[in-house]
Amino acid sequence: MTERSRLAQGRCLLIAPLSFYSFHRTVAAGLERKGYVVDTLNEEFPANTFGKVLGRLALPLLRLLTLRGLQMRLDGQPHYDLVLIIKGRGLGPQTLAYLRTKAHRIVGYNFDSFRFNPSPLDWYQLTDRYATFDIRDAKAFGIPLVHLFSAADVPVATVRTYDLSIIQRVHSDRLAFADLLLKSLPATVRSFVFLYESSPLTFALGLLRHPRLYARLWPHISFTPLSYKGAMEVLGKSKVTFDYAHPQQSGVTVRCFEAQSLGVAVLTNNSEAVTCGLFAPEAIAHLPKHSDAAAVAQLVSRLLQRSPEPCCRSLADFIDDLLSDATLRASSTISISREFA
Repeated sequence: MTERSRLAQGRCLLIAPLSFYSFHRTVAAGLERKGYVVDTLNEEFPANTFGKVLGRLALPLLRLLTLRGLQMRLDGQPHYDLVLIIKGRGLGPQTLAYLRTKAHRIVGYNFDSFRFNPSPLDWYQLTDRYATFDIRDAKAFGIPLVHLFSAADVPVATVRTYDLSIIQRVHSDRLAFADLLLKSLPATVRSFVFLYESSPLTFALGLLRHPRLYARLWPHISFTPLSYKGAMEVLGKSKVTFDYAHPQQSGVTVRCFEAQSLGVAVLTNNSEAVTCGLFAPEAIAHLPKHSDAAAVAQLVSRLLQRSPEPCCRSLADFIDDLLSDATLRASSTISISREFA
């Protein structure tokens, strides 16, 4: 592709965590469909485990190294029409000042909460537009709320093989919730449980802390990830799925939108997802952490009796909202296209 054709379509630099599943590739593909030619760079340098450690222990040093890394890659390059920053943990005010010399417009987005990812607190106001997925942060800081999306690419199932699916990477309280569900439900409930351990180190630490929990759930733990297509096929064949949101975040997870697009009801530990107005009452229910077995069984039984209507908030909806100059406040609701109606 010639430089002239690249500029005619619009040039976008996407700065995002490149190790977070395939999220950056999905967003880049959506931007390309909008007419951009997209370059991607990691949100922090060095783009390896050492960089991640610095992000937790030595943010000032990480910011300095990230600025140098970006300068090495961008100095001498033509201007971008758009720089889109997603999360941006390694960035700081100096980096935003540098990016201002490289772009006509800078848009930022946090798919974490500020409690979980505080780095943008001293630079988000230096962007042209900054939005968050976190409902509480949107209210507290008066910034636009932009919900995530579904990228599920499997058809809506006419036959549901599973009553309940739990498809998750192991962290936080996810094992405890999976254990609670499996112990509380009768044997007649058809379940699919896949718990992915991404690191031998995290597995060893988890096993030391919760040996009985790991022993009970061992048949469902895998060290090989389930492909996204495979996960969506299982999800689409489920009547209900369990969604886990980190307790330091209040944003609606991608899994909720994937389930919604496939007509799957959601049981979630995130009360904000239930009250945000995005889901019909029969399509979602809140599962508190310390629920007893009877309450769990009752919640699942209620969801199993319903058949939510599939509707989809698409990647295109997400990008339109993210790049829009309009402000969507936390108290607002969004229009969800009825692609499967």
